[in-house]
Amino acid sequence: MNISVVGLGVEGQQATIALLKREHRVYASDINRKIDLSILNQKKINTELLDLEIGSHNLDKIFKSEAVSVSPSLFDKDICKKIIEKNIFLSDVMTKHKNIKTIAVTGTNGKTTTSHMIYHILSNAGFKVVLGGNGGGGFSGYTELVLKANEEEYDFMVIEVCDMTLAFCDYVFDIDLVVATNIGYDHMDVHGSIEHYTEEIGEFIQNKTAILNKNDQNLLKITDKSNKTLLFDKYQEKLNLFGSFNLQNAEAARIACLELGIRENTIHNYLKSFKSVAGRTIKINYNGNEIVSGKTDNVDALKAVLEEDKFDIVIIGTPRKHETCRFNILDFVKEYNPDTLIIFPGLDDITYDYVQYMNKLGYNKDLMVIKEIKNIIKFIDTAKNKKIFIGGNGQSKITEITSKLF
Repeated sequence: MNISVVGLGVEGQQATIALLKREHRVYASDINRKIDLSILNQKKINTELLDLEIGSHNLDKIFKSEAVSVSPSLFDKDICKKIIEKNIFLSDVMTKHKNIKTIAVTGTNGKTTTSHMIYHILSNAGFKVVLGGNGGGGFSGYTELVLKANEEEYDFMVIEVCDMTLAFCDYVFDIDLVVATNIGYDHMDVHGSIEHYTEEIGEFIQNKTAILNKNDQNLLKITDKSNKTLLFDKYQEKLNLFGSFNLQNAEAARIACLELGIRENTIHNYLKSFKSVAGRTIKINYNGNEIVSGKTDNVDALKAVLEEDKFDIVIIGTPRKHETCRFNILDFVKEYNPDTLIIFPGLDDITYDYVQYMNKLGYNKDLMVIKEIKNIIKFIDTAKNKKIFIGGNGQSKITEITSKLF
């Protein structure tokens, strides 16, 4: 097929890769001349099938396509509305995925682990399950999920839904069941306020069954928005995972699977065998040190981990340059007051900005910048009988550091 991709952020680049590996001819465009194409450039792609345009959109090529994949950030723009009107929006051309029993997992934190828990239970119970979604969260994007779901027969589809793509996903997928893990202070530059974010979740759960966190005061405000609301607290059995926050994730997965008709004993058996998802919070014993590592890219996620224990050393990755809203992570780090704080370039190298911020906050303990992963490992090698946390932004780097500690 001749398929266009409009918008080349993370999702758009993932969509382009997904389409090219299936040998579709792709016209991909973005109006931003300075767009970062590092995801696309890291993959081996068939450039003979790719027509790439940066700085403008060729509307003639787009509207003559057999289908169009649109970046979620452009979903409310005129170009997307016209694509939908012309009946060439990808999910309206490929529609088989809309017939699969679909579970969406959204919220600020815990989405990936909860999605994987549900997938683990359902697939081990003998069902054919397709899992994917949020390209920024470690999956291969929504287009990859749509394509997969249209290629084979599945009993269930589990989607991780980024909180910035709620309206987009509500249109693309025919969602039966929503799990909302929590509502936290992330992406406030997009949502505008926690109240508006809460309203967006309320709109998302309309006409669906919703499983909401009873400990989240904002979610409790929208319990009347869904067709049926179930509340979850903490899982009462043991898990092979670090942190009480994972007990909430497990309980959400348990209730979701019960609602899908899975027996209680089956759910308990498979949650017992569930292991931490790569890049998410994991506990490691290394050279006499107790290390907890995991992506904690917003203040609520960081608090959830650090409040579990007192760490002597905190190692934090930096966000992207424009994500100044995530500097509030450092406000909590200052309050937490570890003996040693190490900053590394998680996504963009804004380590200097992080150091300046901590200095303004008056942090007067040991503060270091270590830019190379090999040097972070060397530092950890010199530590003796310490509790160390590795987190913040930069999932791929955190995962790489963790892999070298096993």
